[in-house]
Amino acid sequence: MVCEIYRDFLLDGDFLLENLKLDGVINEALELELFYTRISLDYDVKFQKIGDNFFKITQYHNDLKYNKEEKLSKKKYEKAKDKLIISSLQKERYEFNFCSFKAYIYVYKKSEIKVLRIIFSTLDEAEKIKIPQEFKIKQELKEALDCKSIILYGHEQKIHIDKCFKAIDKKFTLIFPDVIKAFEGARIFLFYLFKKLKFFWNLSLKYKREEYLYNFFSYSRMIYIILYDFNDIFDKNLCENLASRFKDLSQNIYKFLSADLDENLLLFLSDENIGVLFNDFDFFIKENSFYKGILADKFFKQIISFKFRRKIILLKICLKKDFSVQEIENSFFELKIFFKYFASFFKFKSINKLSKKYFLHPEKCEILKIIKDRKKVFKLLGKSSKNLKIYKG
Repeated sequence: MVCEIYRDFLLDGDFLLENLKLDGVINEALELELFYTRISLDYDVKFQKIGDNFFKITQYHNDLKYNKEEKLSKKKYEKAKDKLIISSLQKERYEFNFCSFKAYIYVYKKSEIKVLRIIFSTLDEAEKIKIPQEFKIKQELKEALDCKSIILYGHEQKIHIDKCFKAIDKKFTLIFPDVIKAFEGARIFLFYLFKKLKFFWNLSLKYKREEYLYNFFSYSRMIYIILYDFNDIFDKNLCENLASRFKDLSQNIYKFLSADLDENLLLFLSDENIGVLFNDFDFFIKENSFYKGILADKFFKQIISFKFRRKIILLKICLKKDFSVQEIENSFFELKIFFKYFASFFKFKSINKLSKKYFLHPEKCEILKIIKDRKKVFKLLGKSSKNLKIYKG
C-alpha cells in the first residue's frame, strides 16, 4: 500500500486563496460533500461526492481496518441522504502548483476553516520545504482534520472559560458548543447550577417561602447528582467528597420541606457550614487544571451522550420491571436534568419529542403521564438511546 506524503497547514483567512484566484493559477475547483449513514464501533458507512463523482465507502474498524469503496449514481447518492446522521460536511477544493508540488486549499463551508495541503514525493522533500511568510499560515496541523469528528463535534477552538463565568454572572442562556471539551463544559454547567442554587438560597433566607426552598433543594440535588456523574472528568475523590456534602445539604433541606418550614429554618440557612461548602465549591469550579480526571480532554458532547444513554436505560428498566413510583421518580429526576439542559445538544426527533411531552412540566404530572404512557415512552427512550450511541466511538 502506498501512503501519500503531505503536510497540512491551517490558513489565517482568505488571503492566499484570493491571490491565487487573482493570479489565475487555480488548476481546478471542485465541490466536495461527505455524510455518514452509520457510525458504530464495528464499522462506519459514509457517502462522498467529489465533483460529479459519487461514492459509498464502508470503513471497517477491526484489526485489518480496511475500506470498501463503491461508485454510485447521483440518484442513489441523493437517496442515501434521507438516512444521513446529524448533517453533511461540505467543502471546496482548489488545486494549484506550489513550486514543483501539487497543492490544494480546502475550504470547509460552515466552519469557514481553510487548510493548505502540499503533496510530496519523498519525506526528504516534505521536511525541507519552507512555506513563504505571505501565505499567512496560522499553524501546521500535525494530523489531518477528522471529518467524522467535525460532523459530530465541530472544529476545535479555544473556549474562554473566564468569559463564560462572567456571562453566567449576568443574563445567560446555557447553550453548549459542539466542540467544547469535557473539563470546560462540566465546569460551566456546574457553575451555572451553582449560581441558581445561591440565588434560591438568598431568596429562601429573605422570604422563607416554600417555592424558593424547594428550588434550593432541587439545585442542591442536581449538583450532587452531576458531581457523581462527572467524577471521571474531575479528580474522583474530591468530586465525590463535594457530592456527598451537597447530598447531605439536599437531605437537610428536604426535612424542612416535609416539616412545613418550622422555626429552625433561618438558623439552618444561616449555618456557616453552608458558607464553607459554597466557598469550597466555588474554588473547585474556578481552579484551573490540577484536578482533571481521566476523561477531562474528551469532547463534552461524547461524555454527555454516554451519561444520557445510561440514564435512559435506567428509566427503561424501572418502567419495564414495575419499580415503585419512588424509584421511578428518582430515575426520572436524574434523566430530567439531561433532557432539560442537554436535549438541544442533540438534533434527534425522539429526544426533542420526549423533552417537550414528558420532561418540561411539573414533576408529579410528568411521572404520572410517563407511567400512563409507559409503552410509548419506552419506545421513544429506545430510539433516543440508539441515536445517542453514535457518539460512543
